[in-house]
Amino acid sequence: MARLRGLGLVALAALGPVLAVLDLVALLFGVTPLVLRIRRMPVMARRLAGEWCGVPIAEPYQPAPPPPRPRPDGMYEVRRRLYRHPHMPAYRQRAHWLASDGATWLDLLWLVANPVAGTVLGLAAVVVGQRGLRWHGRWTRALLGARRPWPNWVKDRVVLVLDGAQLAVQSLAGLLLAALQLVTAALALAGVTWPLIVLIENSRGFTNYYRRRVGGIDEPYRPAPPVPRPEPDGRYRVGRRMFRSPTVPVRLARLYWLTGDPASGRDFLWMLLNPLVAVTLLAAPCAALLVGFAQVTTVVTYLWRHNQPWWQLPAGAAAVAVALVLAPTLRRWHDRWTPVLLAPTKAARLAQRVERLTETRADAVDTQAAELRRIERDLHDGAQGRLVAMGMALRTVERLLDVDPKTARRLIVEVRENTATALNEIRELVHGIHPPVLAERGLADAIRVVALDCPLDVEVAADLPGRLDPPVESAAYFAVRELLTNAAKHSGASNVRVDVHHADELLRIHVHDDGHGGADPAGGTGLLGIRRRLGTFDGVLDVHSPVGGPTTLTLEIPCVLSSRRTSTSSEPG
Repeated sequence: MARLRGLGLVALAALGPVLAVLDLVALLFGVTPLVLRIRRMPVMARRLAGEWCGVPIAEPYQPAPPPPRPRPDGMYEVRRRLYRHPHMPAYRQRAHWLASDGATWLDLLWLVANPVAGTVLGLAAVVVGQRGLRWHGRWTRALLGARRPWPNWVKDRVVLVLDGAQLAVQSLAGLLLAALQLVTAALALAGVTWPLIVLIENSRGFTNYYRRRVGGIDEPYRPAPPVPRPEPDGRYRVGRRMFRSPTVPVRLARLYWLTGDPASGRDFLWMLLNPLVAVTLLAAPCAALLVGFAQVTTVVTYLWRHNQPWWQLPAGAAAVAVALVLAPTLRRWHDRWTPVLLAPTKAARLAQRVERLTETRADAVDTQAAELRRIERDLHDGAQGRLVAMGMALRTVERLLDVDPKTARRLIVEVRENTATALNEIRELVHGIHPPVLAERGLADAIRVVALDCPLDVEVAADLPGRLDPPVESAAYFAVRELLTNAAKHSGASNVRVDVHHADELLRIHVHDDGHGGADPAGGTGLLGIRRRLGTFDGVLDVHSPVGGPTTLTLEIPCVLSSRRTSTSSEPG
């Protein structure tokens, strides 16, 4: 019986190369049903290892993901993309589940290696019997048993090589766009400008895609020009020419903006050169990997026919190993090459900063004007009205003091109550302008006071070895107060933690809550207002709030501290 089982294992090993090729193709193109069908072969190998070889092997696969659930708006979200129907999200979830499971790649490696090792050990079982079956079971457990670190290493390198090959293929699209720009530039000289405008704008989308893929390179482009305004006679002027409609002036303004930006020229040069660099650094490892894999599987498949040169097996294995080992280095070189032309220059960064500061300054002026109008309205409708009423009541008291002392006494009591009410209103108004605790105790203690008034359980940790400039303190204070108010109203959180630190001339505040997440600056004016408030001081607001939570908001403001120390402690609010 052991000898027959050994022959069965040899026959099973012969199917490996064909299934390995099908499995690799199915994984690359996300054909999840085929991957699951091929998975039956390793599953059967584990079962035979337990029943025939006496080496039980547990299945190492990750559990299948649950069906996607709709969001509150009825859409389905998978990997930051929204879908109207659940079919595609479920398919993408299963594809990601299979590709991210190390056991899937473990199966693929077993299908590649088992035709050799499984055949040898199966023939050994034919010769020596049960002892050879046990060797075969141990070999199967070595690959298909508990997950080893090296399958993940191989999987990561293979994914990196294939991702680089995708970038190399996409670089050819950039070469095509560059060639089309030359053609449309010739048309623009003949007076047909719109093809060049459309093509440069689409080329910017292409280069922006590469900026995101490489690692968040900022866009270097100048801000878009304003819409041309008509002259007093209703016509539009461009240079020494006048136009009745805005169509041509708008088109010419965009053309001058696109062609006059140095970043467009660097984009064009990058699209010309990048295919050569990408093919050298990214496509070569992929070609070595595929050719080496093809050589190994071809030799293994036809090994018994003795019509394939034996040296192709080690040569193919060496090509696969070299491709996997050098892939991260070559990808790193490519990622260093891309910012050379696509990253903003120092002049572009300075221009963008000036533009952003100009916008935030304008927002600050508008906000200040609105705040002054609110204060004027509150004083007019609140404290001023009460003071006028108190003056009228006091004049009535003067007339009634001798003739009707009882009524005069009642009016004096009302005046005293109105005095207390007016004082409270003025205090609330002053607190809204600049809280006294902020002026007296600094930012950390002012945030602790806000935390005490918050209905949530708020913990404040602060490490500020000095005082900030009053405008920066005020901006940070009102930003944190707004975030705590939002957390209490919208997040569904029960606990909030606020960390305030200053280091390297940068004030950094983290506000973390355990709510349901989903905060989006584009979905409301609160976070957008905070971002504008911080932008006045060249500060930024980073929002990390996935659906389901938690939410972490990070405020950063470049500033320096004075020498006076205020507080360093952590305590619940």
